[in-house]
Amino acid sequence: MIIHWRKIFFTLLLSLTLIAVFCSERGNDDLTEKLKPYSIFLGEFKTRDQIETFRLSLNSVLYDKLRIEKIYDRNYKLFYGRYPSSFEAGQEAFELYTKSLIAKNYKITRDSKRILDSYANVLFVSKYLNRPSVFSFNIITNQIEVEWSNPLMKVVALNYGPDHSTAFISAALSSGRRGGVSYINDAALYLMKREEERTLELEKMGDGIQLYTYWENKDTFKVNYSSVDSIDAKTVVQKIYPFNINGKRGVVKERRFDLLKSGFPFPPKRSPSVISPNNRFRFRAVYSQGESYIYLRDFDEKSEQLTSTIYGKLTDARWSEDGNFLFIVINKSGPVQNENASKAGELLIIDAVQKKPVRIFSGFSYENLLVHGKLLFFDKRSEDISQIEIYDYRRDKIIQTISMYTGCGLNNLP
Repeated sequence: MIIHWRKIFFTLLLSLTLIAVFCSERGNDDLTEKLKPYSIFLGEFKTRDQIETFRLSLNSVLYDKLRIEKIYDRNYKLFYGRYPSSFEAGQEAFELYTKSLIAKNYKITRDSKRILDSYANVLFVSKYLNRPSVFSFNIITNQIEVEWSNPLMKVVALNYGPDHSTAFISAALSSGRRGGVSYINDAALYLMKREEERTLELEKMGDGIQLYTYWENKDTFKVNYSSVDSIDAKTVVQKIYPFNINGKRGVVKERRFDLLKSGFPFPPKRSPSVISPNNRFRFRAVYSQGESYIYLRDFDEKSEQLTSTIYGKLTDARWSEDGNFLFIVINKSGPVQNENASKAGELLIIDAVQKKPVRIFSGFSYENLLVHGKLLFFDKRSEDISQIEIYDYRRDKIIQTISMYTGCGLNNLP
């Protein structure tokens, strides 16, 4: 019996050891994969002399981050930099391209293999075969391609992941209004993994009456889906689905609303960050008698001043990544006191360092701001137009307009 139990003990010990080794190796493999840097590929050459000649033709400011890799005899490749994500590599490459430091034929690579440039290829929503679908716009080539379309589903909302390597797609068989009441049939949530070129179905949510999506923080994406209780028609059941950035679902919460007592659950208003990413500035908006007064505090200079007065109410605000620019959306759906003011809305571009507006866009409804490196994307909408503008806020210049026959939008269609 003693020998028998010793054999069992040593067998179990050996098994646990092998499992631990396997998990350790797999964990190390995963870690190694995550640590593989992204680079900017500049060209391939047959001889060392060719690559050296090309390298010397580049601006000397690039030299420190250039590296030559010999793939095999008579084959050399030139790379620039190492970055933690495709987005950051693409952002740097686009910056170098706009400064004419590199040519437009650059590529983003990882482990010497070309991958998606998630900075240069920006997702948006438009119609394909008469159904809202996901498209991609390349800011270098201006090419537009269909990225995701389902003949049975139409896109309700598109939400980018933090580094744009993934995107959450909310879709439904059909949606609209019937008898003054909204409806959504067979709603589902998908995760697009852009570098892997595949889309996964995460959740089937069935029929409902309201769907809205948002990032609670940089790590948690949420879908709030409401439907009428099947037994009590005056009760609305709202389910809140949380997902991490990889699409793994957390615990689903449920809330119930009595329409006669508390009314219909409206989507929460977005609360913009009042503090700039560099912690130097803080803005506040004071609304009084139809006007919004925008104040900007500079903590370095220990001062606060009025930077803009505009008719309408602030509905959204974003900062540039470096915190030196502030983008403010004003809604003018209410009565406008100034007869010369636009009745649609305005988008203010404020230089926080200079403490003054550098551009005011007006005449349209401005929605769905996307701060994209040194660029600002925004929806420009009216009864007849639904376009996406791409604005270089440092140069105060519209560099491109995305326009589709059926209209388009960054997150949804009007």
